[in-house]
Amino acid sequence: MATNKRFWLVTLVLIAVFSAFGYAAVRDYTLDVPSSVVVIETDPRLELIANDSKTVVTSIAIGEVVQGETGNWKGYLKNIGNVDLHTFSIASSDLGPVGTVTWNMPASGNLGVGQVCPVTITLLINQTAELGSHTFTIQITGSSTISGPTNIVITASDPDDFYARYWDVVFDRELPPLQPIGHHVGSDIVEVHNSGETMTIQWPLSTGAHYMIFYVSQTGGPSYGVYSGTITINGSTYDFSGLDVDHTVRIDFIV
Repeated sequence: MATNKRFWLVTLVLIAVFSAFGYAAVRDYTLDVPSSVVVIETDPRLELIANDSKTVVTSIAIGEVVQGETGNWKGYLKNIGNVDLHTFSIASSDLGPVGTVTWNMPASGNLGVGQVCPVTITLLINQTAELGSHTFTIQITGSSTISGPTNIVITASDPDDFYARYWDVVFDRELPPLQPIGHHVGSDIVEVHNSGETMTIQWPLSTGAHYMIFYVSQTGGPSYGVYSGTITINGSTYDFSGLDVDHTVRIDFIV
C-alpha cells in the first residue's frame, strides 16, 4: 500500500513538473502601444525657380525672338507637394500660331518631394508668326501615378538607305533641336539602327492620354530616304509612312 502511495506521489510530481515546462514553453507577452494617424489626400504641386536657385518664378519673359528662331528660359523645377512625381509634360493652350513650347524634362522619371531639377523651356517661333507682343500661358504637369511599363515596338524601313541611323523617341513633348552630331540631344531614347531593324522600348507612363514622336536622323549618308513601318504600343499597331529628314511620326495613344 505504501508502495502505491509513493508511485502516485511521484507520478503527480512528474505531471506537475512537465505541466510547468509546457506552460513556460507557450507563454508570451503582448505590448499594447497607443497609436494614431491622420490621413491626408495627396497634393502634387510644382514651382519654377530662377537660375539663382532661390527666386520663385510666377511669370516668364522670353524677350525678343526673330521669326523662325527659338528663345530659351533656364531655371529649376521643384516638387513642393507631398508626393513623389513620376511623369511630366509641358504645353500651352493659348499660344496658337505664334509657335511651340517644349522643354528638356524627360517625360518619365522621379522627382521626389522637395527635390529640384534643372530645366530649359524653349519657345520656337513660327516663320509666319504675327509681329508684336504676345502673352500666353504655359501648363506644366506632374503626375504621381505610374502604371506598369508601356511596351513599344518600332519597325522602320527604307529599302534605299544602307546607312546606320539614329532613331529618336520622345514622349509627351516635341523633339529637342537636332545637333551637328546627328541626333536630338535630350531625347528620351536614342538608339542606332539600320533600315528594317526593330527598336523595343519599355517606358513608364501614367494612366491616361499620351503621345510619342519618332524620328530617324538621316545624316552622314549621301541621300535622304523615306521610311515607313509600324509602331506597336501595348499590342495596338499603328502604321506610318513618309518619315524623312523633314518629317516626324506622331502617335497619340492611351495607357
